[in-house]
Parts: sequence; structure tokens; C-alpha cells
Amino acid sequence: MVETPISVVITGATALLPAGSGFDLVECDITIADGIIANIDPQCQTPIPEGAKRISGQDRLVCPGFINAHTHSPLSMLKGTTDRMGHVEFMWTNQADTVGRGDEEIYISAVLGCLEMIRTGTTAAIDHYPEQNCTAEAVMPVARAYADTGLRAAIALRVFDQPYSDIEPAAATPAGRAFAANMAELNPLAPRPANELIDMTRDVASNWHGHLGRLSIFPGPSNPARCSDDLLVGCHSLARELDTGVHAHLLETEIQRTLSIEAHGKSMVAHFDALGILDRRWSFAHTVWVDDDDIERLAEREAVVVHNPESNAKLGVGVAPIAKMLERGVAVALGTDGSSTNDNQNMFDAMSLAVLLPRIVRDPAANRVDTTAALHMATSGGARAMNATGALGEIAIGLHADMVLYDLRSFELAPLNDAVQQLVFSERGLSVKTVMVGGEVIYDDGCYSFGDADAVVSEALRMRQSQKTRNADLYRLASHLSGASA
Repeated sequence: MVETPISVVITGATALLPAGSGFDLVECDITIADGIIANIDPQCQTPIPEGAKRISGQDRLVCPGFINAHTHSPLSMLKGTTDRMGHVEFMWTNQADTVGRGDEEIYISAVLGCLEMIRTGTTAAIDHYPEQNCTAEAVMPVARAYADTGLRAAIALRVFDQPYSDIEPAAATPAGRAFAANMAELNPLAPRPANELIDMTRDVASNWHGHLGRLSIFPGPSNPARCSDDLLVGCHSLARELDTGVHAHLLETEIQRTLSIEAHGKSMVAHFDALGILDRRWSFAHTVWVDDDDIERLAEREAVVVHNPESNAKLGVGVAPIAKMLERGVAVALGTDGSSTNDNQNMFDAMSLAVLLPRIVRDPAANRVDTTAALHMATSGGARAMNATGALGEIAIGLHADMVLYDLRSFELAPLNDAVQQLVFSERGLSVKTVMVGGEVIYDDGCYSFGDADAVVSEALRMRQSQKTRNADLYRLASHLSGASA
């Protein structure tokens, strides 16, 4: 048996290692071979083989990279566009902002989000893509963005075969009349047949799943309220066939719960269970409007909830009962959501708010959401959502070397009284020095392996101006929907 050559040794670092249900700080050397953590030496006496790269860990805190378990790359250009909007107006404004983009616009938007995530310590993401029904042709530019920037990603292909009834205003209202008058020609959310969407997803997966060892393709039903049972069952069957996860929005708004009860006589979580598809492959973004029975089912079936505290708060859709979920044993990951409803791709903000919100609403189980729980959501919880438990989310032998090195002499981390608390409450990414994915350095001391980040920003500025004039009719429609119930 030929041993895999050692490629990197991080020497004399302070590492945040898993320890039971928490973390331990350990001074150690970390050896990486073929992108995998091959050894952790607390004696700090690892020899540096010829040809291996040595990275000094002096004054560095080494942590697992964050996994942003719910984002939307088309929205990375849309910071500062949706303040004080409800869910309905926001959704249609998103359509006006994103429909009709060319390949380079899709690519630049995705790269912009990747670079922001990398700079703030994220090494992997689930991208629920695109904002409209997915096509095979639309995948290439976003896949190229992840390949070029070095980020690990699961692209969850957004599909739906039913109308977006949860964001259509009542027909008798002025907003409803404006909607009906315009939708025949304007609707970018036209459903497509379930079998066509399943075949498309399978075809895309055959070309891109496993690309560079960093890219995964997931079925990604937009929201069960917009999908037939045939499509939901088909997505789950395809995920089993391909051994992937499957990702969807779920019960983000109150009306989505109402629609489920009207259609099925039960919550959408209970309906999933009745279909026989509720299991650990599913990751559900938002999951705000759930009751105790839903939470028990999610825990028993080992489905993953992806908490998006900033987006939920900004759109005013509610506060997800994450404390109660953790108390009942639900697996929870963390996401930023898209930049139009968060205005950043910074997982530090998401961790902090995830801890603080249960305390603000005086959830009796609030003590379950402490800083350790938040860091688990952002790392090992995200690995669960990516169908990658045992491969990502921790610094441990045998896992991918997706790691971030922080400056221990930064204002945020010095003096280091409690590493976990300071990562959640003090840090915002300013201390990030080095980011590695699969043992490859993709960011170091302000420089990206990708190349010229300034050129990407310049392109984004130029493209944004044309996007704002392209879909004037959709923008007018979105403004008519201001205040429509969601």
C-alpha cells in the first residue's frame, strides 16, 4: 500500500477540536495529505517532509470552515434592495432583479457571493439556485463560479410544477387585479411538468455531481406549496438514487401553513411523513411556522432544519422555534439566505442572532441555543445538511481539510478568554487570515487564489445598472404588490 504524500503541515497552531458535545482548544500540528486531515499532533513535533508546504500556526486559531446551508447566488448583487418589504413584494422584486440574466451576469453574481463568504470564513455552501425554474443550461455559469473560486458547494436545483400560490394576492384586491392583468405575459415563475424537471436534474447531476471533488448537485424543490406530490416524491427518489441530499424552503410564512392545511388537511411536515419521504436527506430552510407535532416528526425522521434568523427577521415572517427544536433533538444548520434579505453572506452575524433571538422572545428553552450550539449549527450542522456528516464540519482525522486560520492578535480575539463565545459574539470575519478547502489555500492575508476580486466588483457594478432597467414592467408589478398579505 502506497502512502499518500503529505502536502501541508500546519505547525504550532491553537486548534478548535471536537470534544463530546462541545469543543476543546488544543495546541497541535495538523498534517494534510491529498486534501484530507491525516494527523493531529498535540506534541507539535511533526517533521516536514520534502516537498510539503509548512504553514506556521503561531498566533493562529484554526477552526472548521463555516457551512452556509442556505443561500441564493443570484441575489449577491442585491444588497440594500428590500428594506421594509413583506414577503410577497420581496419575492416579486427578486424576480424583477434576476430574470433574464446572461451567463456572465450569473457567473459574476455567484463569484461575488463566493468571495464574500470566503473572506468571512465560509468554506462550503448550499446554493438554492436559480430564482426561477432551473434549466440545464443555467447551471454551467454558477458551477464555473464555484470551481474558479475554490469554494465547496451543493447546488440545489430549484424546481416547481405548481403556481406560486403563496405569493399571489387575492383576486378581488387592487394588487390582485394588477397581478391578473400582467401575469399572462410577465410571469417568470411558470410551472413545468414534474417528469421533465426530474429528468433535467438527473442530467445535470450526471455532468456536474462530484466535479473537482467539491461540487454536488441536489434536487431542490422550491417550496412544497409550489410542488405536486409527484415532484416531491420524484425529488426524494432521485436523491436516494444519487445518494445526495434534497433541499427546500419549508413553512417560511403563515400562508404556506394555511395552504397546506387547506390542501392536505394537515401541516406540510405531516404530509411529507404521510408520503413516506420525510428523512435525513431533507434539509428545510426557514421552518418558521411549525407546531409541536411537526418538531417531533422532524426529530424522529432526522430531517435537518436550516435556520435563517436574519432573513426571517428582516421580512418579518416570524421567529423559528429553534430552541425548542434543539431541545427535542432536531438537527439544525445555519444559513444566511440570499443577500437581498440579509444584505451579507457573513455567517458570524447569523450565529450571533441565532443565539440572541430565543432570549429576546423569552423562549423557555432559550438556554439550549448557546454559543456552542450556534457554532455547531454553522459547522457540523451544515455538514448534515450537505449530506456530508463524517466528511465535513470538524477538524478531525479523516475529514476534508476545510479550515480557517484566525489571527489571535486581532482586536476581536485578543485576549482569548473563550474561543467559542468570541467567534460568535466578537468576530465578524476581520480576523480571518487563511482559508483552506480540501487542503488548498484559497485565501491568504487578503489575497484570493481566484485572482482579481476588484475586477469582479467592477463587473458587478456595471451589470447592476442594466439589470435595473431591463425588467421595468416586473418592477412596477412588484410595487403594486406592496403590502399584499404573505
